[in-house]
Amino acid sequence: MPDDSEKTEPQPADPLDQAFAAYLRSCDEGGIESREEFLAKYPELSSQLQELIDAADMIGSMTSAGPPKLGPSDSTPAITDGGAETIALHAPNAGESGEDPAATLPMAYRAEGDPGPTLPFDLGDYLLLEVIGRGGMGVVYLAKQTELDRLVAVKMIRSGMLAGEAEVKRFYTEAQAAARLHHPGIVSVHQFGRRAGHHFFSMEFVRGTDLQKKINGETLSVREAARYVRDVARAIQHAHEKGVLHRDLKPANVLINENDEVLVTDFGLAKHIDNESSITGSGDAIGTPHYMSPEQAGGQSDTAGPQSDVYALGAILFAALTGRPPIVADTVMQALVKVIHDPAPPVRSLRPDAPVDLETIVAKCLEKQQAKRYATAGELADELDAHLDGRPIQARPRSAAIKAWHWLEGVPLVGALTGRRVLHSSDQHRRFQAAMLLVLLLAPITAAGFATMWYQHKDKIPKNVRIAGGLEGGIYSTLSSALGARIDRQYGTFTEVVTSNGSLDNRRRLMNYQIDLAPMQASVINGDDLCVVAPLFYEVLYVLARRDSNVATMADLAGHRIAVGPEGSGSRTTADLVFDSLELDDQAVRREVLAWNDLATTEKNTDASADVAMICIGRGSPIVTGLLAGGKWRLVPVTEGVQIALQHPTLRPMSIDAADHPGIELPPGGIPTVGTTAFLAARDDTPGELVTAMLEALYENPAPCIGLIPRRRAAEWQGLAFHPAARKYYREAVPNLSQ
Repeated sequence: MPDDSEKTEPQPADPLDQAFAAYLRSCDEGGIESREEFLAKYPELSSQLQELIDAADMIGSMTSAGPPKLGPSDSTPAITDGGAETIALHAPNAGESGEDPAATLPMAYRAEGDPGPTLPFDLGDYLLLEVIGRGGMGVVYLAKQTELDRLVAVKMIRSGMLAGEAEVKRFYTEAQAAARLHHPGIVSVHQFGRRAGHHFFSMEFVRGTDLQKKINGETLSVREAARYVRDVARAIQHAHEKGVLHRDLKPANVLINENDEVLVTDFGLAKHIDNESSITGSGDAIGTPHYMSPEQAGGQSDTAGPQSDVYALGAILFAALTGRPPIVADTVMQALVKVIHDPAPPVRSLRPDAPVDLETIVAKCLEKQQAKRYATAGELADELDAHLDGRPIQARPRSAAIKAWHWLEGVPLVGALTGRRVLHSSDQHRRFQAAMLLVLLLAPITAAGFATMWYQHKDKIPKNVRIAGGLEGGIYSTLSSALGARIDRQYGTFTEVVTSNGSLDNRRRLMNYQIDLAPMQASVINGDDLCVVAPLFYEVLYVLARRDSNVATMADLAGHRIAVGPEGSGSRTTADLVFDSLELDDQAVRREVLAWNDLATTEKNTDASADVAMICIGRGSPIVTGLLAGGKWRLVPVTEGVQIALQHPTLRPMSIDAADHPGIELPPGGIPTVGTTAFLAARDDTPGELVTAMLEALYENPAPCIGLIPRRRAAEWQGLAFHPAARKYYREAVPNLSQ
C-alpha cells in the first residue's frame, strides 16, 4: 500500500474493506490505543475483521513491509519552545537501511517495489530537504519550517521505532540539555517531542563547517586555534553554570558558521550536574576515545565533572594546533588505556612554532588528575584571553624533571613498577630499559656518578648569559649592563642585555626561558617557579603635574590625561594599582604612553601631551630631576599612602626627600608618596653558580647603581623566596645573622 503522505488510497465500497483500510491507517497514524478498542467500533464485522488482521500480521512477519501489530499508543504530549504544535511523525520501515537518505522518514505500508518516500519530504510544518549529518544514533536533516518560513535542522533517532529505552533516553537528554541553554555559542533547540513512535527535535541551522573539517583541510594559525577554543570554553562554562555537562566535546561537535563564530552542538551524552542519575552506568566508557577524559575512559563516568569537559577542551586545542588528537592508537581499547595512563606529547614537539604559554595551557588541561586541571572552563577561557592579549598566564610550565619522569614511565619496567600500563614501547624506551638494567647491576657506582654529573651540569654557569634590562637608558638597563660586564670579565662568558618594556615584560621573558635573570618590581614577583636573587633598590612613585594645571592632590586626577609607562613596565603597574585604590577607572582618567624625556619639551594641549605624569623609578632619578628643574612640572603629594598600601601590600608609604634631588627646592619633611622595591629575580631552575656569580658582581665596588641596598641589609630579608644559591650566599657572606 503506498505511503498515504504521497497519495490517497481509494475507499473500498465493501464495509469490511472500508473497516480494514481504516485499521491500516490507524497503524500508520498511531491513533488507537489497542486492537480491542478498534474492533469494538465494528461489532457486526469483528470476527471477519479479526481474521483479516491476523492474516496481515502473518504476512508482515514474513516480509519487511507488513504492518506492525497494533498495541498501546506511543503518542505522548510533546515539549515545545513556544507552544507550537508538535509534528506527528509516522513509523519507519523496520527493515530500512541506515544508509538510505530517507532512513527515518515516515513510511506507510506499500507494495513490493515501491521505493517509498524520497527527499524533499513534507512532515506537516517541516519540509525535509536533505541529509546534512549522520551519526551512530541519529540523522540530521536540513528542513524548512513552513509556518515560520525559516531553515532549521531536524534530528531524528536513526533506528526509529526500534530504538531501545537507553537510546531514547539519550536522545531526549540531548534535546532537553540543549533546550535549557541559551548562549550565542550553543546551537539552539526550537522544539522536541514524539509522535507515532518517532522521537525528534528541531534546532538552529548553522551554515558553515565544523572544526574537525577545518583541521583536516588546513593548518590553523596559533591565534585562530586559541580563539576557537576560548569561545567554546565560554559556551561550555555557560552550560556548566546551568548544570549541564557535555561529556562528548570533540572538533566535530564544534560548528563554525559563515561569520567564523563557533557553536557547540551534540549534547547526546550530556549529564545534569545536579542529578546523580545518568543514561549510563559507572562501568561504561562514555565519550569519543581520543578526546574523553581519563575518568571517562576508565568507566568512571559518574565521577565526571566540569573538569572532564576541560580535559576535552584541552584535547581540542591540541588537535587544532597540531592537526591530530593528543592520544592516538590503532584500536579503541588501546586508545582508552593510553588516555588513562599515557601523558600527551608536548605541543611544541609536533608544532615547534607554538608559544610556550599555549603548550602550558594544554598540558594543564590534559592532566590525568582532575584537581590539577583548570577548575572551570571559564578559567581556561580567561587563560586563553590572557595569551591572546599578550598578558602573563597563571599556569606554570612543567619542569624538566617532570617531563623526564613522564618519558621514563614509558619504559615497560618503570611503567610496571609505577602502575602505568604500557601497551607499545618505542625502540628508544626498550634500549633505555636494557641500559637501565645494566646500570641497576652497578647501582651504587652508577648512581653516585650520575648524581654528581647531574648536579654539576645543572649548576654550571652557561657560556651565554642573557639578562633583561628595561627601557633604553633606564636604571634597569644600566644595572644589567654593569653586571653583565663584570660577569664576562670574571668568568669569560658572553652576556647579552635584552631591552624590554619593564617589569611585566621581564617576568614573561624569564618564565618563557628567553632570559636567565631579570630586575623587576615586587608587584610582579609571584608563583612557585620564580625566586629572588637579591633586593636591589627602592623605587618611589613620582606624581608630577604641569604647573599650569589645576592638579594639586590625587583627588584632582579625575578627568585628566595622565602619562604612564608602556604596557609591561613597572610604572604602568604601579600607576594601575594606585588608580585601583583611588577608584579611578578608564573613564575617569585617560592613560597616555609618552617617553619620559619628551615630557620636558612637549607643549600643553597637543595630541602628545599630558597634564600629569606618574613615574615609578629609583630615588634621585636624573629624568625626574630634569623635569623639576625645567620649571614646567611640580610634585603632587600622595597622602593616601596608607590606604593604598593596605589594599596593595607590594606598595608602601615613602617620601621624596630634598637629598634625593640636589638643587630642587622641596619641603623639609619631604613629599609623601608610595613606593616599592626592585629585585633581581631568576627561575628556581637557574644554575646556582650563575646566581652566586651575579651576587658577587652585584656587591663588587663601586656599586653598579645609585641607591643599591647593602649586602648586610639584603641578608636581613629572610621572608623572601630566595633562590637556594642566594640564601646560601647570604648565610655565608653575613654569618652573624644565622647565630
